[in-house]
Amino acid sequence: MKRLGVILLLLALLLSAGCGGGEEAPQATPTLSPAPSTASPTAGVTATIQPALTPGTPVATVEPLPMGKIAFSSRRDGNGEIYLLTLEGEVNLTNDPAEDGVCDISPDGTEIAFASDRDGTQHIYVMNVDGSDLRRLTDEPSGDMYPRWSPDGKQIAFSRGVSLYVMDSDGSNVRRVLEAVSDASPSSCEAGGFVGDWSPDGKQLTFYVSIATSQRQVCVVNVDGSGLTSVIGGPSGHHVEPAWSPDGEWIAFRDIRDHNSEIHIVKPDGTSVKGLTDNPATDIEPDWSPDSQWVVFTSDRSGDFDLYIMKPDGSDLTRVTGTLGKDSDPSWGP
Repeated sequence: MKRLGVILLLLALLLSAGCGGGEEAPQATPTLSPAPSTASPTAGVTATIQPALTPGTPVATVEPLPMGKIAFSSRRDGNGEIYLLTLEGEVNLTNDPAEDGVCDISPDGTEIAFASDRDGTQHIYVMNVDGSDLRRLTDEPSGDMYPRWSPDGKQIAFSRGVSLYVMDSDGSNVRRVLEAVSDASPSSCEAGGFVGDWSPDGKQLTFYVSIATSQRQVCVVNVDGSGLTSVIGGPSGHHVEPAWSPDGEWIAFRDIRDHNSEIHIVKPDGTSVKGLTDNPATDIEPDWSPDSQWVVFTSDRSGDFDLYIMKPDGSDLTRVTGTLGKDSDPSWGP
């Protein structure tokens, strides 16, 4: 076991050296205490969010380092590209002058869906996890964004404008789940928004309402278009970028208030809201590890936007990328 720990530590140090160029993370090692649950609100009712008790500081490494594969977009080359991070290092999968971003790894870890404007408008593309066999799935003139694989890998949800759609994973059988209502109340889920994630049973989609005049909120809708409801909303803050944990227990999201962004989690019924980060930096775009034991997110706490991982109680915070240029939109696969 001691020998295995040494090997993993060396691999982590090599990965950090390979990233290079970013400001080094502090080496102090305090961790976040689990945030207490708040009073349990009903779905759609404003929740009082209790932030984590102690701001976390990145540590040198976690043993064992729980990597798998993390796909992400990065502007380190001057434009948006899709990268893949593993214990072996980072690789640019797209290497194209277009803007490639908002990616999602398939549940079996073999393919990556992403949005790109390489044909003039944002469309959904899929490629193998090594960057090969690139193919375009959508051709809507108005553009498509935010692709998200279903848990069985047979479907991909996405946003067309602020309406929600689902298609088969080969691009066929496109059908609308939720048509955005243009004159809906700014605080209503009927206003539509951007896909966040699927429920683990494949029956629901979570998304966030994102209208400039609204108090942005996290909503859920059944894939057949029924059961539209708010998970967390209200005037206390903006709630965006939801990600459902694979075990179904939590939805992670970004909470924005007082010009600051933090990572929180909430039960799918809107109860037990907890804060995982408490830092003056901008913490955004959470996603879960396949075993629901870790959360990856984007933060500029090092002076540049890098990827960090932490436990779902906010502990064991670790920076995993460090090259100059914004790294964002992480998706964690097996």
